[in-house]
Amino acid sequence: MPMRHSFVIICLLFLAGHVVFGQTTKARNWCLIGVAKVDVTPKGPVVLAGYGGRTTEHEGIDTKLWARAMVMGNKSPVAVVVLDNCGVPAGVTRRLAQRLVKHGITPRHLVVAATHTHNAPSLVGYAKVVWAGRMSPAQKKRMAEYTTFAIDRMESAVLRALKNRQLMQLEWAQGRVGFGGNRRVLNNGKWAGFGFQRNGPVDHSLPVLAARDADGKVRALWANYACHCTTVGSRNRVGGDWAGFANASMETDFPGAVSLMSIGCGADIGPVGSGLQIAEKHGRAIATEVKRLLATKTTPLTGPPAVSGKHIQLPLIKPQPRVHWEAQLRGSGWHHQLAKAMLAKLDATGSIPAQVNYPVSVWKFGDDLAMVFLAGEVVVDYSVRLNRELDWTRLWISAWANDMPGYIPSRRVLAEGGYEADFSQVYYEQPGRYDPKVEDAVVNAVKELVGRTFEMLPGQKTAPFHTLPSGEADTFNRVAKWAAAKNSEEEMMVLQKVRQLIPNAVPAIGRMLPSDAEQTEWFNFAGDHVRRVFIRQKAKGTTLRWQSPKLVENAKGSITLCFTGGVGWESAPKTGGFTLLIGGGEALQFDVTRKANRWVSKDTKTELVYLPTWTSPEDSGGFFFLTLTNVRPDTNGAISIAVRSLGRDSMRWFAIDAKQEIRTKLNKLSAAITKNR
Repeated sequence: MPMRHSFVIICLLFLAGHVVFGQTTKARNWCLIGVAKVDVTPKGPVVLAGYGGRTTEHEGIDTKLWARAMVMGNKSPVAVVVLDNCGVPAGVTRRLAQRLVKHGITPRHLVVAATHTHNAPSLVGYAKVVWAGRMSPAQKKRMAEYTTFAIDRMESAVLRALKNRQLMQLEWAQGRVGFGGNRRVLNNGKWAGFGFQRNGPVDHSLPVLAARDADGKVRALWANYACHCTTVGSRNRVGGDWAGFANASMETDFPGAVSLMSIGCGADIGPVGSGLQIAEKHGRAIATEVKRLLATKTTPLTGPPAVSGKHIQLPLIKPQPRVHWEAQLRGSGWHHQLAKAMLAKLDATGSIPAQVNYPVSVWKFGDDLAMVFLAGEVVVDYSVRLNRELDWTRLWISAWANDMPGYIPSRRVLAEGGYEADFSQVYYEQPGRYDPKVEDAVVNAVKELVGRTFEMLPGQKTAPFHTLPSGEADTFNRVAKWAAAKNSEEEMMVLQKVRQLIPNAVPAIGRMLPSDAEQTEWFNFAGDHVRRVFIRQKAKGTTLRWQSPKLVENAKGSITLCFTGGVGWESAPKTGGFTLLIGGGEALQFDVTRKANRWVSKDTKTELVYLPTWTSPEDSGGFFFLTLTNVRPDTNGAISIAVRSLGRDSMRWFAIDAKQEIRTKLNKLSAAITKNR
């Protein structure tokens, strides 16, 4: 008997058995689903994609790379393959699609996505200008060989998934993970560089698709999160970054399952924190939320999905004339390489295209879920807008799918300017920035494909994923656990002191005085990114000054002042630290720490207690309690206070939060540290 016929008969018998077994099996929800993963780690040296500053082929391997595939359906199966790579250009997608046609998977039914790890080999056709003019013939050959190798392995993953198909039930849920932050730092409404913009839009949604076998065991997982896969940073080593760690963690939590991790509209979203260990932590955060979601209520889906798609033309501004490119050619670097490419197009066709061919694809699981697949590096505004104009409770948006034309900016990003709007176009061999009409072109195409069924509902609530929540609640919960635990003798002493000081503590800051302090944004006592004034130990004598609120005409006994701030860059060279001045006179010295601490002046009249409530490997933020004994206020009943650097040539810093709201915070702190007494 031919294998196909026996396979169909087995499936029919399986379905019949489950229909007899009971109504709760809901036979209509059973779908043939297969998953597989294949190792795509390079076997030899090859240049990596993601960072233009790299100059050599990779120097080692941190973690393996994978091609992960999921196939759904029987007669006209749909397939998705997610590659651990910075991006898969259209040429690679076409080559893979051509191979799969003979196996029953049409190009229309195929999605090829990338995790956007910046630690994987560059594929032929990806961001052409990045390595243009900088590779030897041997390096070009190795890039081409790896590209073919990756296509071979993606094909193998899809074919294995086809072979592995079995009847399963699909379900999905939508959760939340918070490590992505808007990376576009603004100054007067214009792009000023990369960093962390607390008030910028984000997409913290984590949609998850799962497939369970007849025994209820999870066999397939697919999660999606909108964030650059750059936690590891520019180290010139192969690895999957946080997405790779997420897949590894999910597969640990669900033995026997194969997981896929795709990326949402996170082109202007970066991970908060960096390094290999932080990448593993980010991946674990994804897996933890997936595990939580699948243990709670999920929505069953009927598969396979209905597929639709189209190509649209995204408008660019009018390309520069030949004379511009000839002038650019006289320069060097990436602009020189872009000019060569543009002049080659002019020589070949007489013009430079003012549009970008752009694929959009949608998978619909009945009326329960619409999956949207967008090409390129799509900024978060597209997710924000589509979640506003469609029913976000039934919407999944993936980017970096099917092609890599470059960044896809929104009207906001184009108005603000900067990397995602302008210079990134050079890397992707685009002649200039997009016309602002690009946003409507993409959004309208998506809305047309998903159809009216997924329009926003009357009275629909705003999606909760697009602003950063405060870390205050988690911080005070963490402080409560710390206060109830067995701590060191020194920490217990500080904790007891804080408990004594809180009831009578008053705000320390009435107004800031002219000083050497700088303005910045950094993590406060709760790990929130806020405005601050700060000084560093770069120059001796650098001073931060402020004045307390009006206290009393003549303070007798002691008074405790409280403010929030922080100290940091502990690994920087240690110097003389900082000195605290009261009324112009030096009172005591202190320095950077990430632990609860207490400093007392020689005459014991001044005491500074620091309770850090947020820490990183370098910095801390928390509450400062300044107790003064027999201090004499000025004629206005206030006290002049200052902190001065005693060192030089060190990046160690001291900061005060611009917004204090001490009384409210002290009430919460008091509740936390007395909760379990």
